[in-house]
Amino acid sequence: ASSRARGEKPDALAALQAANEELRAKLTDIQIELQQEKSKVSKLEREKNQEVKQIKEHEQHKSTVVVTELKVKLHEEKMKELQAVREALLRQHEAELLRVIKIKDNEIQRLQTLLNAVRDGAPDKVKTVLLTEAKEEAKKGFEVEKIKMQQEISELKGAKKQVEEALTMVIQADKIKAAEIRSVYHLHQEEISRIKRECEREIRRL
Repeated sequence: ASSRARGEKPDALAALQAANEELRAKLTDIQIELQQEKSKVSKLEREKNQEVKQIKEHEQHKSTVVVTELKVKLHEEKMKELQAVREALLRQHEAELLRVIKIKDNEIQRLQTLLNAVRDGAPDKVKTVLLTEAKEEAKKGFEVEKIKMQQEISELKGAKKQVEEALTMVIQADKIKAAEIRSVYHLHQEEISRIKRECEREIRRL
């Protein structure tokens, strides 16, 4: 039995060593596999970071393009507005210039007519021309005064209407106040009469 026990002990030790070696081999394999997984994870993180960087750069480029397009569009709109304002001012200037030219032409024509009348030596004709001009000036002045008077009359009518409305409101307020005073007066008279009656009854009782 002792020999058998000594024979089994090396076998058990050998089996334990074999199991230990197998565990070490498995541990090595697991460590190798873990390192491989870490390498894969690191690679995926680098790829992800690279992809995120590319996306950011793409979005930034897109934003830059959009901002540039907006700036160009805004500049074009400003230039269109400036062109429209410039054209409007030019039309206004041309219209004003034509108006001044027309006034000057009329004045020149009037002076030319007057000069021709003087050259012809016809005092009556000169007098007629001057009288006609005076009538025209008087007519223009009358029209201006007429418009001014009409405006003043309109303003006076408006003021009169406001005064009448205010007077009506004051009259209505006075009527309401008078009615309130009459009502209070009647109440006071009734109260005085009541007090008198009570005093008379009290006097008769005493």
